[in-house]
Amino acid sequence: MSTSLHRYGGISTVADPIAARRNRRRGEGPRISGLTLSDGPTVLTQDQALAALGLAGNEFAQGIFARCGVERRHLNLSKDFLCRTLQGRSEQIEQELLAHAIRAVEQLQIDPQQIGTVVTATLYSLGGPTLAHRLVEHFQMAPTTDKYHITGVGCASAVPLMRLAGQALREHPHKQALVVAGESMSGLMPSSVADSKAKIVASAIFGDGCAAALLSGDARAHGPVILASQVHQIADTLDAVAMELSEGEGFLKLARELPDLAGAGLDEIVEGFLRHNRLRSSDIDHWIVHPGGRRIIENVQGALALSDDDVATSWRALADHGNVGTPAIFYVLKDAIERDQPQAGERGLMVTIGPGVTVGLMLLGF
Repeated sequence: MSTSLHRYGGISTVADPIAARRNRRRGEGPRISGLTLSDGPTVLTQDQALAALGLAGNEFAQGIFARCGVERRHLNLSKDFLCRTLQGRSEQIEQELLAHAIRAVEQLQIDPQQIGTVVTATLYSLGGPTLAHRLVEHFQMAPTTDKYHITGVGCASAVPLMRLAGQALREHPHKQALVVAGESMSGLMPSSVADSKAKIVASAIFGDGCAAALLSGDARAHGPVILASQVHQIADTLDAVAMELSEGEGFLKLARELPDLAGAGLDEIVEGFLRHNRLRSSDIDHWIVHPGGRRIIENVQGALALSDDDVATSWRALADHGNVGTPAIFYVLKDAIERDQPQAGERGLMVTIGPGVTVGLMLLGF
């Protein structure tokens, strides 16, 4: 890291970056004391996905699949599954999402009686009881456990999920909050893809995934602390990410201008958020950027003047998993913690882009 210029009360000083980080206070707020992932058993390369979708000879599809930044992802593209209607897939998807969530939560090694709130999210709702209800039942949590389930927020879910969980900790100061984000993008894979370029684009990048996070209000807990967060909905962009549903199938339609919308004005949004927290971009040591696709990462990188190293974790998540929607940013965060091993006093900024178009920002202290 380069040395940074700090100004306080009109006095400028050049500080040693390592000493400056050591002197930073970690800050107060909920801690992400645990973070785990659960993936499906079937991993497909892009060539295998092309073949399963009947697109192996489609030049447009081959180009999109090759250039989107995805190398492999977890998907269910079996003939039996694809030939079913959206409604016909629902029961299987419910069970698979629950199984993923259970595996992820089991890795956290929670004490069910210490969970005061469960917050779950998927891109779309398949009815009730919700995933949160099912997890409370499965793990035999207290019957008074608060439950919330969020739908339709997709890739922008992480920030509101964490905000809700953090607020819940204030109501239950001696409890923990459980956040589970699960996605079956296979469920939104259209049975007939070749008839639409929009369908081809959507089928090139999305994958299935699930993440579970444990939040604690205990100052002694390990893990990054959530220092601040904010969401910003960009006006007149509701059609940029839309779920197209028909009687028999559905798919997630992405406007061609979505990456440009994500990058336009992002620098001002981020600078304003950091300024409100008395920080600048140079104060951020780790960037956790949404792996929404090649152009999303490139546009965010350009808008925020980030280095290739700053977005390396995002590229890895995209290559290895695709865009897994709701839990996508958790994949980047987990990789950043494990590979980069943030040091005490360092800061991270989570940047999510999702339907709305909504930008989510979360400041983390390590």
